[in-house]
Amino acid sequence: MDDRYFSATEAADALGVSISTLYVYVGRKGIRSQPIPGSKQRRYWRPDIERLRKNGTSLPQASIDLKIDSELTLLTEDDVFYRGRSAIGLSEQASFETVAAFLWSAEESAIFSAQPPVIPALFAALENVMLHQRDVDRATALFPLLEAADPRSYDLTPLGMARTGADVLRWLATLTVHAKEPCFEPIHLFIARHLHRPAEDAELIRRFLILCADHGFEAGAFAVRAAASVGVTPWRAVITGLSVSNGRHGRMAGHDATYRFLKEIVDSPQPEKPVLQRLRDGETLPGFDPPLYRHGEPIYRTGDPRSRALLRYCNDVLADDPSFRRLQQALVLVSETRNLEPNNALVYLFLLRRLGLEPHSTLFQLSRAAGWIAHAIEQHQAGEIQHRRGLYSGPLPL
Repeated sequence: MDDRYFSATEAADALGVSISTLYVYVGRKGIRSQPIPGSKQRRYWRPDIERLRKNGTSLPQASIDLKIDSELTLLTEDDVFYRGRSAIGLSEQASFETVAAFLWSAEESAIFSAQPPVIPALFAALENVMLHQRDVDRATALFPLLEAADPRSYDLTPLGMARTGADVLRWLATLTVHAKEPCFEPIHLFIARHLHRPAEDAELIRRFLILCADHGFEAGAFAVRAAASVGVTPWRAVITGLSVSNGRHGRMAGHDATYRFLKEIVDSPQPEKPVLQRLRDGETLPGFDPPLYRHGEPIYRTGDPRSRALLRYCNDVLADDPSFRRLQQALVLVSETRNLEPNNALVYLFLLRRLGLEPHSTLFQLSRAAGWIAHAIEQHQAGEIQHRRGLYSGPLPL
């Protein structure tokens, strides 16, 4: 018998159990085995037997030593809190830059200077080549160039990462609206000016950017933390977040269906009709997904508080807007028939449509980049993720 394996009798003796109990352990405690060539017997992987003999535990679950005790964001049933302050309250009065600096534990005046970021010589040419690509792809391709253009990018002290973070946000805003150079004015005003939008839309942009700046340990935050633990710059950390946000199974994966449904509603003289059609056909209602869950319990028991806050503002300033009135009619019908509230994606896509931006605009990623950079700063201070021995589940050695 190969000394990496036990026979059935040896394995049972080592564990102090009967042969029949050993067979039960194979399924219940993860003992791995393989057939012995030329016989009807099996041999049992010695490390699994030794593990059970020493401490009686089943196969360990693979894990990653990310820092998961975070000072950044708390999700409650009716609000989101950044470092203990209500995101909804901040959206009423603070600037996006103020909230980003707050998340990064930095002084706003020290990181958002009046001097715009460095413009690389190749930027205009590469931006022209990427002009018709999706915004996420443009940002992913151009960020390494922008990183290399400023040696301060490689300052990985907390203050240095915050300074770079300010440049990242300004450049991502620039790419979002296809501007020729980055701004040094407040980002929400910069976006509204380039899109030729009125003051109420600038205010809506500001509120959205703040409310969606972070959402705790979502998939992008985990990926960003893994990257930050090995010492990448904020540029590379945000590239990681951009990649995850573009994933097939990510929270943004259903945006196309939601946008089509939204378009049917706001373009119809009878906005209830698209809703009723789906209800009759037994279809789901894109943009009205069941609530997010955490440990088997819904995070928000009465709908996403961020969506409610944005809709309240729209109620105040867009009462005469036909598209918003049609959306309101649909929201009332869904609430009455399905008791569902709109998710954040639906409100976000309504904002994009109002601003004249495409569904795959990086306005959301611009907002979330503030949180990703905060996660990168926090994780980098905690150090590199420890290497762990993986749990091999493939074929055993012959």
